[in-house]
Amino acid sequence: MSSTDYTVRIVLLGKSVPENSGVGNFILGRAAFDSEAPPDVVERVAGRLKNRHVMVINSPQLLQTNISDHQITQRVRECMNLSHPGPHVIVLLLKHEQCSAEDQECVEKVLLSFSEQVYQHTMVLTTQEHTETNDILQKIIQRCANRHFRLQRSSSPDDLMQTFEDIVHINDGRQLVCTEASQYFTMELQATEREGVKLNLIVCGSDGALKSSISEMILQQTDRTSDIELHNRLISLVELPALTQLSEEEVMRQALRCVSLCHPGVHVFILIIPDGPLTNEDKAEMEAIQSIFSSRINKHIMILIMQNSEHQTAELNEETQSVIKSFGGQHHFFGPKTQVSTMIEKIEQMMKGKRGECFSTETFLEAQMKKLMQFEEMKKKVHSLETHLLTQGNEQKILKYGA
Repeated sequence: MSSTDYTVRIVLLGKSVPENSGVGNFILGRAAFDSEAPPDVVERVAGRLKNRHVMVINSPQLLQTNISDHQITQRVRECMNLSHPGPHVIVLLLKHEQCSAEDQECVEKVLLSFSEQVYQHTMVLTTQEHTETNDILQKIIQRCANRHFRLQRSSSPDDLMQTFEDIVHINDGRQLVCTEASQYFTMELQATEREGVKLNLIVCGSDGALKSSISEMILQQTDRTSDIELHNRLISLVELPALTQLSEEEVMRQALRCVSLCHPGVHVFILIIPDGPLTNEDKAEMEAIQSIFSSRINKHIMILIMQNSEHQTAELNEETQSVIKSFGGQHHFFGPKTQVSTMIEKIEQMMKGKRGECFSTETFLEAQMKKLMQFEEMKKKVHSLETHLLTQGNEQKILKYGA
């Protein structure tokens, strides 16, 4: 196989959406990444550079120092899936004036979440001129075998591509074998050998803080992994971004991405709402969820009502009752004293009688196809009505002139 026959897979890690998007667009030579995209969205775009097929996986949140362990695991997992069977190059987008000891610790944690061999495939890219040497940045560059590219006005995509080619050559064309990826894919095989069946859960809702809080509570029983074992079950957890903040195209992409991560399908969607009056954001998010996933989601969704320490009651107001009914009737209260195991038991009760049925990628695509067919049918009816009205109008004109 020729050295240019395969696609070079490049993962961009940074802490700024505009900067990551700018570098990604520079590599691809076109406006492929949106500088105003949500920071928690990992995107993949393919193109050609220097007669070479390239694929850029853009993660503009992973190097933020305030990111949680669970979020790191989620984003790394997405990067691994989008770069399957593995990236050839990982690019750290760093700044001289924003590289502290805390940043160094974050970089180390994130990279080791990929693999212990990650530094063999990693380089540093800086986008600003510097007047003073940053010792911490220099240490990170040294850790990456002194691979450092300064993106300047005079730089060309071909120059950067040559750096990528050098890394590929040093590694004899081999991609990074991601430890976490191996664990993720083999866990599915291991799950079939255990008594418990793997539970695939998607956490959704408008409040990102609440979603992260629930995810952390479930995952705190292990050390930074999105697949945990609880009640003799392997549990996979995926967070769905708030859909109301996304474009129609991005809503479709994120919904499909989350379902695709849950092989062979989603057993339960956990929709988190507050115990109290619903905000306009809550209502809009629920409408978006029902719209994109269709009524088929109702068999697979549980409304999780978050309660605070001052107000815990089993009573439901009319608005919340209406929401629960519209999503199939399953709900669970979750407060400071609620055990995660109790919630899992409730989920297991939901699954009884469904015989392992789940919301699969095929289910999602069938729902989209049905919506498309309904839309086309509506267009035909509208066209037919317009034609009918036009014909009537012409007949009336003829009668008028005839009179």
